[in-house]
Amino acid sequence: MFSLRQKSNLLGIDISSSAVKLIELSKTGKKYRLESYHVVPLPEGAILERDLLDPEPIGEAIRRILKNSGTKSRRCALGIPSSVAISKIISLPASLSGVDLETNITLEAEQHIPYPMDEVNFDFEVLGESKHSSESIDVLLAATRSENVEARVAAAEIAGLKVEVVDLESHSLELLFSTLVRDVHDLDVVAVVDFGASMTGMTVFEHGKVTFSREQAFGGKELTEEIMQRYGLSFEEAGYAKKTGDLPEGYIPEVLDPFRDNMVRQVNRFLQFYYASTQQAMVKKILLSGGSASIPGIDEQIQASVNIPTTLVNPFADMSLSSRINPSRFTNDIPALLVATGLSLRGFD
Repeated sequence: MFSLRQKSNLLGIDISSSAVKLIELSKTGKKYRLESYHVVPLPEGAILERDLLDPEPIGEAIRRILKNSGTKSRRCALGIPSSVAISKIISLPASLSGVDLETNITLEAEQHIPYPMDEVNFDFEVLGESKHSSESIDVLLAATRSENVEARVAAAEIAGLKVEVVDLESHSLELLFSTLVRDVHDLDVVAVVDFGASMTGMTVFEHGKVTFSREQAFGGKELTEEIMQRYGLSFEEAGYAKKTGDLPEGYIPEVLDPFRDNMVRQVNRFLQFYYASTQQAMVKKILLSGGSASIPGIDEQIQASVNIPTTLVNPFADMSLSSRINPSRFTNDIPALLVATGLSLRGFD
């Protein structure tokens, strides 16, 4: 899951519950440039929460995104949702190497993975000396059921892509934030809350490393469905109206405000889970991502509730853009593009 044979531009393809997102980055020296990007919505029901039900419509969506983005690359990295994967740091004797190390990792994996080993894809990365003992090394173990990988690879291959990397979404976010987001370096503990279409998650970075990750079934789709029912619109019409704000008087106090209140409750709940699971330092800043993060005023409302500085994340602040990218449209899409960007960064590992 972590191997990459060739270093060059790599398409980051994020298959979320409501859309496919593409990012292509290039790098000159230490400077990154956004070469192409695009977002294509998925048909309703193509993905149930984070389970890819049928590769065919996903593959067709990827085919459209390749055409619309204008990219010439056909090499890609795909993400696996953390909710359908296992990620664990294990400690092993530092004296192990080569075959002995791999044998011990396999034995450890069998203890931590609750499925038969012939039904999973797993890989590992040696992180270095353990924090707890100079005689041990920490190893990052990542695993998921093979069907989760195979369905996504099949969708990419339908569109004519060659899959070079399959990584966990949480790992791609870790790479993104450690590479492009200053707050993760400047502050001890930063929480990233991602408001997706059907799932919302919080990832906590302590000194640039992921130490907590959790997802809950909640997202922007609930707001879309409430608009559908209240105003008698189709799902597509409701989604468009939500985006443009072209809705009857009373929409904000009757529909949007209750949804924003629910978003705030989700953040409070995540923080409670985090503090209950760790004795580490308090969260110093919250960064918001995902489509619903762009709802006006939600950052200020969350900040007022949890008393933690809260803002939308922008990993592209110091990045130049290709002339074929519309800056204004791109700015609106930024909160939804983090996973795809982290996956594209795998091309420069």
